Amino acid sequence: MNPTWVIGYPTGDETGTYLALDMGGTNLRVCEVELPEEKGQYDIYQSKYRLPEEIKSGTGEQLFDYIAECVKQFLIANHEGEDISELKDLHLGFTFSYPCTQDAIDHGVLQRWTKGFDIDGVEGHDVVPMFEEALERKVTLERWK
Repeated sequence: MNPTWVIGYPTGDETGTYLALDMGGTNLRVCEVELPEEKGQYDIYQSKYRLPEEIKSGTGEQLFDYIAECVKQFLIANHEGEDISELKDLHLGFTFSYPCTQDAIDHGVLQRWTKGFDIDGVEGHDVVPMFEEALERKVTLERWK
């Protein structure tokens, strides 16, 4: 079992809008959760994207660009007509369902691919900067204006 990082527990007083991503073997799920001032209330919007077979054996850049493109399309679809400049401060949690060595909450070195993935150049590397770079390439908010 690999240790993971939980640095605190929810108090129930959290408010705001958060993105959550879950990448499994077949699908990528993108969720936006809004926590209003009322305790115990929430709204959730979600979309599921099938991971194409060619992505599973492509390059790391192709994989993370695809994920970032899905995030971009999700945000465009769910914020049509809104001032999206406010979205740049969204917090994002990413469940990357593959064995990783995790030294901190925002670092994860892929140990090995599972679930039919075989992408060169990712095993043994921190997947977080790869994903962050893809988000910078694909989800630049200025491009949406």
